[in-house]
Amino acid sequence: MIITDLEECNKNKVKVYIDERYCFILYDREIRKYGLEKEKEIPDALVDELTNSFVKKAKKKAMDLLKNMDRTETEIKRKLEYSGYTEEIIEEAIEYVKSYHYIDDLRYACNYIHLKKQIKSRRQILGELKQKGISDTDIEEALFAEYDNEEEAIQREISKKVRDVEDLSRDEKQKLAAKLYRKGYGMDLIRRYMKLDS
Repeated sequence: MIITDLEECNKNKVKVYIDERYCFILYDREIRKYGLEKEKEIPDALVDELTNSFVKKAKKKAMDLLKNMDRTETEIKRKLEYSGYTEEIIEEAIEYVKSYHYIDDLRYACNYIHLKKQIKSRRQILGELKQKGISDTDIEEALFAEYDNEEEAIQREISKKVRDVEDLSRDEKQKLAAKLYRKGYGMDLIRRYMKLDS
């Protein structure tokens, strides 16, 4: 195996490319310690040793990321990518934490919906879960399992603002309807509960 490039990525870190493929990031002192130079051969044993070391670090980083809060698989992957780990190492770290059930996107989606369903519409929650990288299948399953009812949610939202929608003027109804729409409720639902003329 040949070191094809040593690319500086900040003050004291260097990206190491072996056979035209990015492999890992090392500190300057490690580059000197191992005597790594561009266009020089690197022993297979050293590559294996360094790769195993980075797999351990990635697993630890993934565990640390989950220590204080639940995260989605995509969120963990993004954090590990940002830290400079390769796809192969990231996959090993993800499989490791999954094997202990520390990452479970369906569980995450159910918990997220359970916490947010009182204050957000189904559409808002769906959008936020998609941004977090949760699959459509997991989102639908979680919505089915957790979402009490969008009709109950809109009723709660309206009752926070007014006792009876009949007491509101047409303009006040329109303003409240616009607010509900911005929160992600569908127009059919808004019309029905706001008693708006079509």
